[in-house]
Amino acid sequence: MDMISPYLLHIGIMTGIFVLLVQSLNIMLGYSGLLSLATPALFGMGAYASALLSMRLGWDTTLTFACATVIGAASGVALGIPSLRLSRHSFVIVTLSATLLLQLVASNWIDLTRGSLGIADIPAARLFGFTLGSKTAWLVFMVVLSLLAIAATWSIVSSRLGRAMIAVRDNEPLAIAAGIDVLKMRLFAFACSGAFAGLAGACYAHYLTFIDPGIFGFSISESLLVMVILGGSGTLWGPVVGAVIFTALPEVLRMAPEMKSLLYGTLLLLIVLFMPQGMARWFGRPAASGAGAGK
Repeated sequence: MDMISPYLLHIGIMTGIFVLLVQSLNIMLGYSGLLSLATPALFGMGAYASALLSMRLGWDTTLTFACATVIGAASGVALGIPSLRLSRHSFVIVTLSATLLLQLVASNWIDLTRGSLGIADIPAARLFGFTLGSKTAWLVFMVVLSLLAIAATWSIVSSRLGRAMIAVRDNEPLAIAAGIDVLKMRLFAFACSGAFAGLAGACYAHYLTFIDPGIFGFSISESLLVMVILGGSGTLWGPVVGAVIFTALPEVLRMAPEMKSLLYGTLLLLIVLFMPQGMARWFGRPAASGAGAGK
């Protein structure tokens, strides 16, 4: 890969990070039927947790990545316990509020996060004795991690719990009548979503070696919604393709930023009108069962 420019390597690495993030949102939106705007909150939690543990306590990133994943999952459950008892509209508002609240905390807890100055000089990732000291190494790592995340998503939605989660999405009253614990299934989805987002945040922090409260910004939710909805929520490969296209596309449009909003708006309009299932029509239909999720 020595012939690939650093710029293209960077796009590839960021694409891998967004592949993890679309798995996080797709589990909530596609397979649970809940619009969660908490993904940036869980993403930021993972980034700050891994960065602070490695800098303040000197922990190896093999451990901090695992901690970021666990913290993301635990944060998802902690947020889900109160918010999942509310109506769907209130749930959206609560998840957005949680993201904004964490952004305020990161901006104002100067002693811990350095506020708007951000945390710089985050150590390079060192996993199982191997340091990711180059963009090529990062790209290989993110490709492997992305494939593992896709495989994990398939395993989740194909499992007994995953099929129950999808049953709740498709027909909640029937699922309740069948004895499925709706709150338990949605907390399971939130935990899985948080784990993916927390791990993505850790990768982001150690790759860029700098984070600030902007990591909690709504622009991340906006990008993820475009990737998942236009890719095809509730499918395995649609959001992945959406992540690839809509991570690279903004880079292509840097030379003509005024065209970005026009192109995004046009694509959204065309897909809503002619492909309401998104690009998933080419990669599989939204799953009616866990077994069909990967088709």
